[in-house]
Amino acid sequence: MALSLFKDADTLYEQALDLIKQGEFDKARARLMKSIEKDGGPDDISAVLVGMIDLRGRLGDIAAYRNLLDALKATRAKEFTFGLTTVNIASMIVQCELAIEEIRTFNMNGPSAVLLEKGDKLLKLAQRYQAEVGNETLKTNEIFLNDTTRTGIREGLVLFAMGYESLALGTVWDDPRKAAEYQQIAYGYRKQVGDTGEANLKLVNDYSRTCRCWFCGRTASGLGIHFFPISSEISPMLRKDDGEPLRSEADDYGAIYACRACYTGISKRADDVAKAYHAQAMSEIRAVEARLQAEISALWAAVRSVR
Repeated sequence: MALSLFKDADTLYEQALDLIKQGEFDKARARLMKSIEKDGGPDDISAVLVGMIDLRGRLGDIAAYRNLLDALKATRAKEFTFGLTTVNIASMIVQCELAIEEIRTFNMNGPSAVLLEKGDKLLKLAQRYQAEVGNETLKTNEIFLNDTTRTGIREGLVLFAMGYESLALGTVWDDPRKAAEYQQIAYGYRKQVGDTGEANLKLVNDYSRTCRCWFCGRTASGLGIHFFPISSEISPMLRKDDGEPLRSEADDYGAIYACRACYTGISKRADDVAKAYHAQAMSEIRAVEARLQAEISALWAAVRSVR
């Protein structure tokens, strides 16, 4: 073991390559770090391999991608081998930059304006993946997940779907029908990558539906957004059959429709009543507990007096 102290950088590098092929990443990283210490420089390909190893298991970590990106940009090499995969440096730089932007965009959450911005960014990313990566596989997925199906084209299709879904979420509050159109477009992209798109179709249907509120008579579009079903029992006498296209009740007459204003007003009033009953019940329980405690104390006093 002591002889390893005198191995030169090239020997350590070759050992590291073999260890990577065997899946011994921690040992390979240690060899590479020693190689860098002995004969490394700012453009050392060993630093790239260390960045790749550190990325393993951290494919959602921007910092890990940035570290690898710095090493890739520093080296003068045109390609490197990781395990059995040969990776083009220039292509990997592009993929790292896209991955960083993708992760950053996925983390965007907030009100409608943020969701609309997120949707636009995802659509632009989709275009870049298809134009700049094309039919080439995403190397991190190929190397670490053994997935060769994730190409730039496929990633672009997925991002197009997610982009339109984000636009739909950002639009539905103000324009449910426009949101339904976005979900319809997203459905088309989902189908292209082999997904069923059932969730998109359900939202297309929900966003497109319009009702007349049973309580106030206002028209509302967007099931689950601007109107909600409330379980109810509608007797034949109360059922309308006047040819009105906008229904106030479900087809099976098992629910009535309430606009968001009426629904939330009823719900909040019900919550207030429930809280009042809860407070009253708790007050009565505490009173009973106090009486029981008093009776227990009196009983113990009687027992002690008998002793």
